[in-house]
Amino acid sequence: MKEMTIKEKIEQVNAYIRAKGFTYEDEMIENFWLSLKSKPFVILAGISGTGKTRLVRLFAEAIGAEYRMIPVQTDWTDSSELLGRTTPEGIFLPGQMLRIIVEAKDDPEKPYIICLDEMNLSRVEYYLSEFLSVMETRDFKDGKIVTDRLLPFESYGDVRFPENLYLVGTVNMDETTFPFSKKVLDRANTIEFSEVHLMPTDAAPDEAVSPLEVNNDFLKSEYLFLSKCLNEENRPFIESICADLEEINRVLKMNNAHVGYRVRDEVVFYMLNNQKTGLLSRDEAMDNAIMQKILPRIQGSSVFVKDMLCELFRVFAGEFGGYRTQSKDTSAGMFARLERGTVRFPKSAAKIAFMVKRFDGDGSTSFWL
Repeated sequence: MKEMTIKEKIEQVNAYIRAKGFTYEDEMIENFWLSLKSKPFVILAGISGTGKTRLVRLFAEAIGAEYRMIPVQTDWTDSSELLGRTTPEGIFLPGQMLRIIVEAKDDPEKPYIICLDEMNLSRVEYYLSEFLSVMETRDFKDGKIVTDRLLPFESYGDVRFPENLYLVGTVNMDETTFPFSKKVLDRANTIEFSEVHLMPTDAAPDEAVSPLEVNNDFLKSEYLFLSKCLNEENRPFIESICADLEEINRVLKMNNAHVGYRVRDEVVFYMLNNQKTGLLSRDEAMDNAIMQKILPRIQGSSVFVKDMLCELFRVFAGEFGGYRTQSKDTSAGMFARLERGTVRFPKSAAKIAFMVKRFDGDGSTSFWL
């Protein structure tokens, strides 16, 4: 039997999720897969009740992966609940995630997907610090991805971040939660859930759609270092992506918000995965990458922030009427431009228009609703 292509597998994942009575935005599943394939840490952000946690569970079911949910608590100030702690008597008590890590290590062919539910009820950079740091040490050794140790050897043996472990955090952005630091945002793809369609669909729940049976290669990262991607075949494509990022960075420097090499590399990896599989068009994929790796870092109340957003809009959408950064109706010209169509990066341009509208109304703005 002929092996299914990645595109065919993603289509079956979509069909499985629809059969369970859930629908998501067009190409959401493609984007989710590309994000996990590029980096095993994804944040799903949006208002409560939009199906973020359900998406993680259904996606795991659809590919035959192991799914585990860890609800984040408001009193987490370090990693002891996840990794473990030593009692005064010298006994080490493993944490919730450490037990899953050991399980994943003993079952290396199967993907393990952990959902950190409502992950910003506590400060992510406090309780997830070790994971974020160790994730950056990933390297290939004999075809496997290895990392530095998560714990001192004497605490619990040789514990590392397994190549078949994937972290997905769900977040609601409101007054009860903490904002994200750039350390966290730079290390994740942040997918926003903002579109809500309340009309029921015609999908027939529980129609016969079988889950896939995939091994870890389905999600395992293929690219870890940009230098190893720069072969004769990939170089022109990579240089075109970097040229787009250079233009964006030129604007971001207006407010000292420009991105570094980590963001560049992870955007390139996302784009290479898309080019290889043909899931999205080049500009659709780049639009997602901008939304997920660049715009979440922008916030502030300075007029320079608005100037920067207006210039970014021109990069993404072209000239627009009513371009006056000191005006209270700048966003009106942006929305009018979007209605005319032919916008290269429509998602990113629309998000900027909303951010400018918020700035004009509140005197400050951010990516987060």
